[in-house]
Amino acid sequence: MFKRHLMVASITAAATFAGLGLSAFATDDPQLLAAMVANTEAQDAALTDKVETLLRTDIGLAGSQFRIFAKSAVVTVGGSVPDEHALRRALDLASGVRGVREVRNAMEVDLPK
Repeated sequence: MFKRHLMVASITAAATFAGLGLSAFATDDPQLLAAMVANTEAQDAALTDKVETLLRTDIGLAGSQFRIFAKSAVVTVGGSVPDEHALRRALDLASGVRGVREVRNAMEVDLPK
């Protein structure tokens, strides 16, 4: 019985402290909010550049055309690739970039004419 009360008390304390910690980040200061948004946009631009450079310089992806877009560390890779292997390679490379949380596929495979 004592263990159960101790566990309930521990969970309650952890939830309380987590709530207090999160409330410390809540703000109505427009300058702080603008700075946070600008920082996120800068991080997304840096991720876009990293992924784009990596994909464009990879010899296994020669002949591919890419459009990269990042928002909140979610990277969308668009464009066209010559085959399924190149598509999978591009997604794997993009997902390996530090800071990328998720990769979304918007690429098309060019069909031979």
